Amino acid sequence: MAMGPGLLEAVWRFRWMVAGMALLAAVTGYGVSLLQPTMYEAEARLLLADPRNAGVFRNNDNRITLDPSRYVRNQAQFVSSRAVAGRAAEILDDGTDSEEILEHIKASPSLELDLIEIHASAPDAEEAAELANAVAQAYQERVSDEVQANAQAAISELEDSKLALQTRIDAAERGLSGNPNDSALKAERDASVSQLITIEGRANQIAVDASLYGSGVELFEEAEPPQSPAQPKPLRNAAVALVLGLMGAAALAWWRAERQDDIDDRHEPARILGAPLLGEIPLFESVGVEGALPTQSAPHSPPAEAFQFVVSSLQFALEEIGARSVLVTSAGPSDGKTVTALNLAIAAVQDGRRVLLVDADERMRELTHLSGLNPSPGLTDLHREQLLFQDGVGVWAISDRVQLPVVTAGTALTDPAGYFRSAEFRRSMTRVKASADLVVVDSPPLLAVSDASAIASQVDAVLLVVNNGTSQRVLEEVRHRLDFVGTPLVGYVFNRAVGTRGGYGYGYGYGYGYGRREAPEPQPAAKDAKDKGRHNARKQKRRKGVAASVEAPPQP
Repeated sequence: MAMGPGLLEAVWRFRWMVAGMALLAAVTGYGVSLLQPTMYEAEARLLLADPRNAGVFRNNDNRITLDPSRYVRNQAQFVSSRAVAGRAAEILDDGTDSEEILEHIKASPSLELDLIEIHASAPDAEEAAELANAVAQAYQERVSDEVQANAQAAISELEDSKLALQTRIDAAERGLSGNPNDSALKAERDASVSQLITIEGRANQIAVDASLYGSGVELFEEAEPPQSPAQPKPLRNAAVALVLGLMGAAALAWWRAERQDDIDDRHEPARILGAPLLGEIPLFESVGVEGALPTQSAPHSPPAEAFQFVVSSLQFALEEIGARSVLVTSAGPSDGKTVTALNLAIAAVQDGRRVLLVDADERMRELTHLSGLNPSPGLTDLHREQLLFQDGVGVWAISDRVQLPVVTAGTALTDPAGYFRSAEFRRSMTRVKASADLVVVDSPPLLAVSDASAIASQVDAVLLVVNNGTSQRVLEEVRHRLDFVGTPLVGYVFNRAVGTRGGYGYGYGYGYGYGRREAPEPQPAAKDAKDKGRHNARKQKRRKGVAASVEAPPQP
């Protein structure tokens, strides 16, 4: 099964679209960047004291009560709080309020260090640095105030306990002054004194820890005014937009190549069909040829020479497989199969071959209409044994030199698909194939109706007409249909090619029968009635000779 084009192939095929989209994205990114206001970004850093080493964060059992990583994350949130922003506004004292400060700062904790990074943005570099430093200073002051307040509250509680113990000690001392030998009072006094000493030590420890810990910041790295703005950065944004545009354009190119892959290269169908290119027919209008029969009207034109080349290539391909009959078909209607079949038959007759052209397109009957011959008896009548084969063959006088035997469509059918699958049709084709050296059969398009598949099963070979711009998926479907039929596809003709440079194909029989043909000798004009009568007599004689050349096959 043929695979769709790869990404690189799709990008190359639509390279101008990809380049245009990428360039448009880059220009858009650059332009949008210029619309952004100029902003500078400064960064201040705070290295926090490890809470595990601060006595303030220990209990009496010397056990850690706080996760340090969580502590740093909490402090980063605290930096972005209104409390810190309000203190920073007081430090700046320039009319900036806390809400404006919160809009222009961002604090983020480090994943590995006890570090907080404070980013501040402003239209001016100096202003950005001042804002970052003010927020860092406000955080330190707020933390220091909270630590001192917590320490003072703890010390106050301890002072209350000290007063209670001192009262008990004084009471015990008064009791001992009246009874010095009272052991119970001595024990109570000594225990109270011991507790008092412990509380005083704890109070002193809290005061010292609070003084040492302070703001909880071991290192404050102040922000410096940035040298360049954080935005806009048009070149960087243009580069990012260019990359994104390339990615999007590549994806679109791949999608178009996969979904809408129209073939415009004459060699591309060979990869899908698994058959050689037998010739390339240029678009008639592009080379100045009018009409549908360049082989007769313009024998030296590029289309006429291209048809001559196809005939030579086709004959060589048919000889290799011992075939005499070929079905000319296409994927869909309007691909030029009928014109191709007619010109191939004319070119073969001009080369002296015994040719029979058959109109098997029962539904459209284009060859029958073009020839002007009676539709019946024709192909659909040849199965009748009482009908002489010669009676079912007409002679199409293409010109004075070209007389083309044609089997017309025959009597119209109510069920064409059923007929082409019948034994009657097989008998008709047996008689047709035995009547000439080359039988060219024009059939309906392969994918339009089922008739073509049934007809293809009764010929020796198939020639496919591939119209320029045919979808790759359509050709894949044609390949599957022909594989199912089983009749060999000897090659294809690339039709309506534009911009051909004189090479009409590279397939079977390159060089066989290819070249310029001599122009037909002009017939002398009839000068009087006698000359005209002689001229017509010669034409009738030639027509009878052509009709006699169509052999009558043995009766089936």
